[in-house]
Parts: sequence; structure tokens; C-alpha cells
Amino acid sequence: MRQADASQGTFGVLRLTSFRLLWYNTLGFILVQSTQRFAFVWLVLELGSKSDVSGRLLFVMGLPALFISLPVGVMSDRVNRRMLLLLSQTGAFVVTLVTSLLVSADRITTGSATLCAAVLGLFVAIGQPVRAAIVPTLVPPEHLMNAIIVSVVASNLALILGPAIAGPAISRWGIEGAFWVQAVLYGVGFLALVPLKLPAMVPHTHRPSLRSELATGVGFIVRHPDIRTLFILLTGSVIFMMSPWMVLGPQFAREEVAATGASATFLYTLLGLGQFVTSMWLLRNSHRVKQKGLWFMLALTTGATVQILIGPAPSYLALALILFAWGLTGGFYLNLNQALLQGNTPPEVMGRVMSVHSLLMVGLAPMGALLIGYAARHLRSLPETISGTGAAMLVLVLVVLLTQRRFRTLS
Repeated sequence: MRQADASQGTFGVLRLTSFRLLWYNTLGFILVQSTQRFAFVWLVLELGSKSDVSGRLLFVMGLPALFISLPVGVMSDRVNRRMLLLLSQTGAFVVTLVTSLLVSADRITTGSATLCAAVLGLFVAIGQPVRAAIVPTLVPPEHLMNAIIVSVVASNLALILGPAIAGPAISRWGIEGAFWVQAVLYGVGFLALVPLKLPAMVPHTHRPSLRSELATGVGFIVRHPDIRTLFILLTGSVIFMMSPWMVLGPQFAREEVAATGASATFLYTLLGLGQFVTSMWLLRNSHRVKQKGLWFMLALTTGATVQILIGPAPSYLALALILFAWGLTGGFYLNLNQALLQGNTPPEVMGRVMSVHSLLMVGLAPMGALLIGYAARHLRSLPETISGTGAAMLVLVLVVLLTQRRFRTLS
């Protein structure tokens, strides 16, 4: 019954009630995240901070993930995943509400903003690996690629709609408007979790220790050469691609092309639009993508090349076009890294492997942001920092492309 429902049409997996509810929740959650980091960085910029302070704020926002992502991955293989999602959603809503009230009352400071970001990062870190681990349990194996792409489409839509919603809110109410929008979206996302039902977890008569289960997940990554290569590329992309734009993007838009808060969010909308275009192409043509490893590396190669062009962008319009092109490559990156990871990981260690993935995406990115922030402050050149990190990523992916022949054929 489940398989028949899932096979009807491009978005057939959305006919599955539990997957559809998770998709709605994911859409709302990422709608918030698509403006969350931007809002915090823009807030501290308005408070007079520079790139190094922005980097520190994003670092503490991701710091909880360094400590709890792996344990949460183990927990997601052992306890009720729905309860973990409810905890993550509720906590994130409360913290965002408090931040909104502080900003509206003009009582926010760089210190209190950093504290709010850190606590918020804790609840985000709880939910992220759990969402990814749930997807394979809700759809038949033969429809997993389709489900992953539909999930990424939710991310793409969020990257488009989030800034598109936040931009007018900032124009109307200032930066506080972005935080109030986030609080409302967290509340709406909670409603999708209330009726969510997940398959019963297989009971274990003997539970290994937490350390043993963590070692199992990390050991799988280390011993599996293709997954290990994938994580090397993911690590490089987080440090050299995600982190520079995450911490320097708002400041670059503000100082280099004279963008306002509202017009800067439009740049993020174009980035998401590019990802949406390629995600929709993959959704309709995934059967043609046989060597996903090769496609993944080609997407990274093109993305790194486009990133090099961001630094010398001469105007707001040029930057907008470059970011749209960057988003086109990002659509392949987001879809294929999930497909390669989830398609080549056994279900019994999925939660733990996805927690390591979350550790990279949520925890390592802010660590990279801390380093990038200080580098930009030291070099006193945002363009050189962004283009230089793009060049470093290009070198890394070309080395892997030339040396890892087996990874090219991975599907």
C-alpha cells in the first residue's frame, strides 16, 4: 500500500501522510534557518561589530553541535524520534521568541545576542540529524532518491521564500521583523509534528554502550572508502564554501555592493532559486544520473569556480547573477550528497552516520566561520577572502576527482 501510493507521480511520496507531515515541518524549519544566520549577523553588524565578531557569534551557534550531534545520532537509533523533534522545535521557538522580545524592547546587546544564538544552536543540533534519519524509514527503498530530492526541494523553497518573507518584514519593522517571522514559523512548524506518526523502532534486547555505538557509526565512515571520500569533500565544502558566505555574505553585500537589509535578503532568494531549478531538474531526471559521485564532484568543481567570481563582483546586479549561478551548482551538491550518503549507508547505523553529517553541517561550518571571520579581519579584504577560499576548494575537489576513480562511479 505504501509503495503504491509513493509511486504515483513526481511528488508521489507526498501521498504518504507521515512523510508529508515531516516535509511540512522541514519546510518550516528551514524557512527559519534560511534567514536565521543572516538575521543574527546583520543584527551584530547594526550593533557595530565586524567580521571577527560575526564569526564568533556563528561559532557559538554551532558549538552545541560539536558536543551533542553524535550522541543525538545514537539516541535517534534508540529512542522516540518524534519526541526529539518536538523538543527541538519547542526549544527553538522559545529562544527565538525571547530574542524577538529583546530586539523589540531595544534591550539586545552583542553579548545577549551571542547567548541566544548559542542556546538556539543547541535545539537546532538536536533536530537536524533526526530529520535526516527519519526519511528512509518512511518510504520504500526504491523511492528513497525521490524522497531525498523532494526533501531538498523543501529546502530550496525555504531558501527562496524565507528571505522573500524576511525582506519585506525588515523593510517594515527593521531587523526585529525577521526575528518575529522566525518565531511564527517555528510555531506553525510545531503543528505539523503533533499528528506525525513514525514506524515502531525495532526493539534491542542488548544495548551497547554510548561510546560503542558512536564508535560503530564513526568506524563505518572510516572503513568505507567511498563514504570516507564523501566526508572529506563535505568537510572541504563546509570550510571553504559554506563558512565564507555564511559569515561574510551579509557584510560583503552591505559594504561591497551597498545592499540594505531587505535587498541583501533578495540575494539569498536568488541563491535558493538557483538550487530550486536544479533540484526540480534532478527530480524529473534522476534516472539519468547514474554516476552520482562524478556528478557530485563536477558540481563542486563548478561551484568553487563560481565562488572565485564573487570577490571581484563589480555591482549588486553582477553579484545577484553570480549567486544565482552558484545556487544552480548548489542544487546538485545538496541533492547528491544526501543521495550518496543515505543510499550507501545501512539502516542500522543511519542515525549515527547522519549525526556525523549534521556535525559537519551544523558544527564545523561555524568553526570555519570563526576562522574565516578572523582571516577577513586580518587581511582587511572581504573579496580576497571569499575568492581565495573558493580557489582552495577547487584545488581539493580536483585532487579527489583525479585520484579517486572508484568514487566517480558511486551511485
